[in-house]
Order: sequence, then structure tokens, then C-alpha cells
Amino acid sequence: MFVLILGLGRTGRHLSALLKNQGHQVAGTTTRADPELAKKGVIPIIWSSGHGTQALPDADCIVCAFPPNDFYPVQLAALVMRYPNKRIIQISSTGVFGANQGKIDESTHPIANCPRSQLLLEAEMEILKHPTGQIVRAGGLYDEENHPISFLAGKKEIKNPLGKINLIHRQDLAEIIFDLIVSNQEHKITHAVNPEHPTREEYYLTKAKEFDLATPEFEKLTSESKEVKTRLQRQWRKL
Repeated sequence: MFVLILGLGRTGRHLSALLKNQGHQVAGTTTRADPELAKKGVIPIIWSSGHGTQALPDADCIVCAFPPNDFYPVQLAALVMRYPNKRIIQISSTGVFGANQGKIDESTHPIANCPRSQLLLEAEMEILKHPTGQIVRAGGLYDEENHPISFLAGKKEIKNPLGKINLIHRQDLAEIIFDLIVSNQEHKITHAVNPEHPTREEYYLTKAKEFDLATPEFEKLTSESKEVKTRLQRQWRKL
């Protein structure tokens, strides 16, 4: 199988390694030359989402992993036109849901409550028009090198202390997409979120201590409530 990954960030690189290890051919796009890709057996393509789709190669499966921008729905609509008979998997976000939608699963209809949520939702709708288009809604991403506590350490009056954590390790996300590709699953929507949902205050205070970082301080106001569930049963990495 020939898989094209549009946007080889950290998640895309994890995914490319999984695919290569199973003997699949992989091409991936970056915005500048990266000689390490060819050494790892990945066909490098210099491309950004503003370049259009005509120069992109044919592939059996296309994974959209490039970051959203103001033209995101239009760009995904162009991909649907470019690959009308190929599988397209979009890495979307749990951000399509409003901050107070409560407990959410794959059957829950998103209610966008800000311009970014609306943009993501419009982009998803373009992919879902495709007969074999699929959406993977990822929670907030983390790994050993890049954890959200590093941005919150020492900050004061952080909002939403009792809100629930909806996170996923980048390697878990890559494995979920890999399984979706190689097993030919037909689910139109998949939530990629760790099933553990501690509160933001509880979680980040624990992580600050674990990483020996300055303690964040949370405001004590009414919190938003959004807890994203997934149908997936798997071994998850520790939050």
C-alpha cells in the first residue's frame, strides 16, 4: 500500500515508521528539505497546504495531518476533488465540540462555540462528503518531549480548574491511525482520546510535581464540562 502523509510532524513521523515497519510505501510532505526522511525510507515531498493539490502524487490512502488555517475547509474540499476514489483520513480535533457539551462520544453532534470550532467542523464536513473519507478526532497531544504542563508551569489564574482532561499520547494517536489504515475499518468517525479524565487542576498539579516545575495556580470559578469518550479498546500509554 502507498500512503501519503500530508504534514510530517511528530505524529506523522511516528505513523510513517509504523507503516514502513510493515512494508508499506510512504511519502510525506514537509515545508523544507529534510534529508533524514529519505534515510528512513520515506519519500520526501516539499509542500504546504497553500500549494494546491495537483502536484501531489497518487496514493492508496491520504492522511491529512497538516495544521488548520483560515482556508482549511477549502483545502480539504480540494483534496476530496483530487482523490475522489481514494481513502482520505483527516486528523481532526475534539475542539469541534463546545466547551460545555458534557459527555461526548462518536455519535454526539458537535456544537461549535467559537470560530476555530466552526472552522474544524466545516473541514470535517468536507471529508465526510467523501465516500471513503474518515475523521480521527484527537485530544490534546503530548509526549515525553512536549507536555502541556511546560506551558502552564508557574502561571496564575488558569481557567477551568474542574474541567476534564482530554489528552492522547502522540504514539497512541499514530497507532490508532495505523490500525485504521491497515485494517480497512469503515468507521467514519473515531475519537482518539485517553479514557482517563482527571480534572485539569488535579492533573497539572501532579505533573508539575512530577517534572519538578513551578506549581500552576488555578482560578476558583465555575468550570466548563467536556469529557470525550472513545469506542476504542486498547492499551493506552500513561497520561
